Amino acid sequence: MLDTDEAHFLYVIRYMQFHNIWTVYFDFLSGHYKPSVTLRGDDSAPTVDASLPAEMGPTLMFLLYSFFYSLVEADSQTIDAFRIWHIRHPEEKDAIEALHAIVNPIIPDLRVFRNKVGFHGSRTRSNQERGFEIFGNHSGQLIIEVMKQFKALNAALLSKEIAIENGSLDEEATARKRIHEIAEDCRKIKV
Repeated sequence: MLDTDEAHFLYVIRYMQFHNIWTVYFDFLSGHYKPSVTLRGDDSAPTVDASLPAEMGPTLMFLLYSFFYSLVEADSQTIDAFRIWHIRHPEEKDAIEALHAIVNPIIPDLRVFRNKVGFHGSRTRSNQERGFEIFGNHSGQLIIEVMKQFKALNAALLSKEIAIENGSLDEEATARKRIHEIAEDCRKIKV
């Protein structure tokens, strides 16, 4: 039996880790974060060279994609945000399903990416290449947009929970309105 309070607590921690990686990645891309050590061993400004997957930009992207997958992996032994959200927010089924509809098509490629490149790695380039197929099957822009919608729904659901705990009907209504807007935004995304 799933202890939804414990699973939710662990999910929130994992989500916060994902959000931290998101922040560092986009701070890096915008120039707000400059690593103190680079592969070149000097203090020059880092550059992202896609031919060197060990550079900071690709490393952060690999972490981001892998952490995202860890939040949506539908194994019974994993966190799976969708399972937790359905249990905690059955009244928000429409929004949860709208998001799931745009996440679901990229999950198989995210899994292979996480296994072959992101977290587990491969012993041969030919085995690793299967992980990189994600970039041929989905644009980076699409994957980031899906993650943005995931982050938005997560924030709105947590806002709703806080509003309910605080007994604020106005804040709950605002959160529910946002949840419905996110559902509509998800339906406009073509995967």
